[in-house]
Amino acid sequence: MMKNSLKEKLKSGKCVYGPFMMTASTDTAEILANVGCDMIMIDGEHGAMGFETAGKMISQIKYTQTTPLLRVPWNDLTMVKQGLDTGASGIMIPMINSKEEAERAIQYCHYPPNGVRGFGAGRASLFGINTESYWEYAKEELLVILQVEHVKAVENIDEILSVPGIDVVFIGPMDLSVSMGVKGELDHPDMQAAYSKVLDACQKHNIVPGIMTQPNLMKKHIDLGFRFLLGGIDAMFIHQGAKQLLEEFKSSINS
Repeated sequence: MMKNSLKEKLKSGKCVYGPFMMTASTDTAEILANVGCDMIMIDGEHGAMGFETAGKMISQIKYTQTTPLLRVPWNDLTMVKQGLDTGASGIMIPMINSKEEAERAIQYCHYPPNGVRGFGAGRASLFGINTESYWEYAKEELLVILQVEHVKAVENIDEILSVPGIDVVFIGPMDLSVSMGVKGELDHPDMQAAYSKVLDACQKHNIVPGIMTQPNLMKKHIDLGFRFLLGGIDAMFIHQGAKQLLEEFKSSINS
């Protein structure tokens, strides 16, 4: 059976990093996949792509050393099912605020008897050609990532992480700060206390902690104990590169 290399890295205690993809571009997916990051998170929650395009992007990524992941729009059976059928090696489910919501998310990710996911001939099984091998892969190798991005989730974190089947808990700092009444103040003492509470619960339940990071914060996040880091967005990479050349051009003609 094929192994999920990203899951193997996390099991061995390694830290992993990858960017978000917001644009609906198979070409950009292929380019980013060849950079050498551990993973790429295709953002089906806020990004421009639908499941059809996300599946094609995943197909471009999975033939490299980079692992394709997908964030679905919501903790909804149909969305999770369709998201997994794209062939993503891991699924991120947003806004998990209670044990009951976590239980539903895990159920949505797995086939019976461990869950309620329906089995069909989607892209994940090469449209029915590799059904048996994908069945085993989904049972053992799928990476399940639940998001903690609300103060309620922090309050309930110990109960949430008691649910079997969670591989990664991922903090969304911006949404969390909004829910705590300190919008954008990511260094606020209440935010730092929330990080600590989540990190302690992850250690207790042997679950990998993750966070949305950014330049100049990666080492801080790793030193705190986060091992699953997402940071940077494809659109930002393009914009920053183009802007840098434009500024050089303007400087050249004005000097």
